[in-house]
Amino acid sequence: MNRTGSVLKLHLRDKFMWLYLPWIILSSSFIVNIVIGSMVDETIYSGGLSSIFIFMLVAGTIVLSQTFPFAIGFSIRRTDFYTGTLVMAGLIGALTSILLLILGAIESATNGWGGNLRFFTLPYLNDGTLIEQFIIFFILLVHMFMLGFAIASIHRRYGRTGMFAFFIISFLVISIASFLLTYNSWWLDMFEWFGRHTAFELALWMALPIVVYMLVSYGLLRRSSVN
Repeated sequence: MNRTGSVLKLHLRDKFMWLYLPWIILSSSFIVNIVIGSMVDETIYSGGLSSIFIFMLVAGTIVLSQTFPFAIGFSIRRTDFYTGTLVMAGLIGALTSILLLILGAIESATNGWGGNLRFFTLPYLNDGTLIEQFIIFFILLVHMFMLGFAIASIHRRYGRTGMFAFFIISFLVISIASFLLTYNSWWLDMFEWFGRHTAFELALWMALPIVVYMLVSYGLLRRSSVN
C-alpha cells in the first residue's frame, strides 16, 4: 500500500495535467457554447462534454511515457506502478463524475444556464438515476483512460513496429466487421439492439473491454524495457 501511495504521489506531482487541464479544456468548450446559446432562441444540445472523455484517452497515452521510466528509476516495481496508476485513474474518474453530476444539477436548476443550453445534461445519457449517471460517467472515463493506457503499453513494449501492427490490425478488424454488417444487412439490427438498451446498460457492457485493457497493459508492462 505504501508503494502504491508513492505512485499516487508521483502522479499528483503533475496536478496540472490530472486536475486542471481537463477542466480548462472543458470550460473553453462550455464558454463557446454559452456564447452561441445566448444568440439563439431554441434549446442547444452540445457535444462539448465529449472533450473531457477524449482528454482521458490522451491522458492514458501520455502518463506512461512521462512517469514509467521515472518510477522504475526510483526502484518502484512495475506491479506497484500499474496498481497506483489504476487507482489514480479511478480516483480522477470518480471525482470527475461527481463534478459532472453537480454541474448537470446546476444546469437543470437554471434552465440551461439561462440560455437553453444542454451541455452537462443530455437526452439518453442522463435519463437514469443519479447513481446510474455516476456509473455511466465513471465507466466511460475509466474506459477511455485504460484504452489510451493499453495503446501506450503496446508502444512501450514493441515500439513503432508494434503501433503500426496495432493500427493495421484494428483497421482490418473494423473493415471486416463493417463488410459483414453491410453484406448481411445487420446495421439496422445492431442499431435496434442499441436502442433497446439504456445508456446505463450499455455502460455496464463497457466494463468488459476495460478488463481486457487492464490485462493487456499489465502483461505488456511486465515485459517492457525502460529507455
